[in-house]
Amino acid sequence: MAIFLTADSKIIVLTMHHDAELATRVMRAGASGFLLKHSAGEELLTAINQAVEGRVYLTPAMTREVIERMAVSSSEPEPQLTARHREVLRLILEGRRMKEIAAALNLSARTIETHKYEMMDVLGVHSTAELVRYAIEQKLIEN
Repeated sequence: MAIFLTADSKIIVLTMHHDAELATRVMRAGASGFLLKHSAGEELLTAINQAVEGRVYLTPAMTREVIERMAVSSSEPEPQLTARHREVLRLILEGRRMKEIAAALNLSARTIETHKYEMMDVLGVHSTAELVRYAIEQKLIEN
């Protein structure tokens, strides 16, 4: 079974984990909602309706903790990427493959992968898709 997400896709996370760090990461990654599995059915319907309307829903049971985490982390300095990281990121955003980037920069594909994983670690993302999304949303690379 294949799942296809579009730019209009809405993701609502329903979990049994009362974990503010998880909720914060999910919301930063662009989820439209986060609620706990033991929440009432009406709360799930509310989250769905909010997502459809283009809003974000966060379960009231975790709102305070998540807002506090986001406020603290927003006052932290912006993660820094090296010039090489930005160069590799720019080429990733252009849709190039690791081998193409390696050839363009006269480096090995393994070195390019290392740069990509270093960026992901610095930015706190876990996939190339998250890296691309974060870079676009945060305008890390000039057009």
